[in-house]
Amino acid sequence: MNRQHDVRKLAGLDDWQLEDSDQDLRGKTLMTADGREVGRIDDMLADTDAERIVGLRLDDGRVVNVDSVDIRDGCPVLLVDTANVPAAPAVGRGEVTSEHIPIVEERMNIGKRQVELGTVRVRTRVVSEDVSEDVSLREEHVNVDRRVMNERVSAADADALFQEGTIEMTETGERVVVSKDAVITGEVVVDKNVDTRVERVEGTVRRTEVDVDRDTPPNR
Repeated sequence: MNRQHDVRKLAGLDDWQLEDSDQDLRGKTLMTADGREVGRIDDMLADTDAERIVGLRLDDGRVVNVDSVDIRDGCPVLLVDTANVPAAPAVGRGEVTSEHIPIVEERMNIGKRQVELGTVRVRTRVVSEDVSEDVSLREEHVNVDRRVMNERVSAADADALFQEGTIEMTETGERVVVSKDAVITGEVVVDKNVDTRVERVEGTVRRTEVDVDRDTPPNR
């Protein structure tokens, strides 16, 4: 058994009341999420069978699915693009003969953004180390030895020998001379490599569904 839902203007339902007066959006301005004005809400459309509000009728005749509207600080905000709001039906506004209820579906958009995962710092510092090494040093020393001799010399040689004189010999030696030079013994290479991984993204999206029930009288 299929039955057509009975959708009526809330203004024409004297015995139908909202549970909370704050739910009454009539007379308020419907805005987009970025602050643009969509239109003034002229009336609310109620499904008397389901006993719930299903749509908002704007003052220009357009109808907005109530599931596409969120209440933020008491102001109704349209969650979908205004292009998804159908134009007003070409009928008189005195009575609702046809209403368009948009079917809305959320789609999950997945993007990427750059974030910092950490910082690697490579510092150089100078350390001191005591080193030692054995070095062989050469030194010269003059030795003076007196020898006992008994050798006769001639008179001519004697005159030459009886002359005063000085003999000098220089002693030499090695001393340690320390110098330092810098040698590159290695290097540290800092670079970056890129790894790619696959991450599953899960979320919940909403959509509206329209159920149509139609009552068929029994055959007589």
